[in-house]
Amino acid sequence: MTPKVIFLVGAAGSGKSTVGKLISSHLKFSYLDKDVICNRFTGKLLETQGISPNERDGCEFYQTEVMPLEYETLLEIAADNVRNGISVILDAPFLGYFSDEKYIQKLKEKYSWEDSTPLVLEVTVNSEVLLKRIKNRNIKRDDWKIANWDTFLESLKSRKCLWSNVEIKQFDNSEEEIDEDKLFEIISINSR
Repeated sequence: MTPKVIFLVGAAGSGKSTVGKLISSHLKFSYLDKDVICNRFTGKLLETQGISPNERDGCEFYQTEVMPLEYETLLEIAADNVRNGISVILDAPFLGYFSDEKYIQKLKEKYSWEDSTPLVLEVTVNSEVLLKRIKNRNIKRDDWKIANWDTFLESLKSRKCLWSNVEIKQFDNSEEEIDEDKLFEIISINSR
């Protein structure tokens, strides 16, 4: 079977992790969360520069030096799985890469993913639910988002995934409970 690479994208607090873990548990895909893989190292790297380990948004050192390393690490781990015939779910915002129309083609070439099937699943929620979830998760690195809410929302709205040669689907995750049938219908993969 051709391995699938699901790019699970969306705002912090949209429920990407919950959706990704659900898909992974039903389909036995490898679930790779950028935050779980990289956060401890990222915090230490920021501290070596005299920067708070929780500072991401608005931090030039993070954006230009650390974030690319996080994504390279995530993608290298995914590539190992795909080369072994294992489908993967990549849980990361990928927002900084949305404007690169050839991003998927570049990844396929770099990581030898020619035989894989990519899919972008954008997890969305309305702004009220998003604010509530971000506040409820009570993560220090979200302080900037809450303090600059309108700016944060505008930055999300301005970033659309422009990747070519990949199917892009959306799943509205605003409800309290995930509609599993709808989710698996959207991604066109039988979970049963």
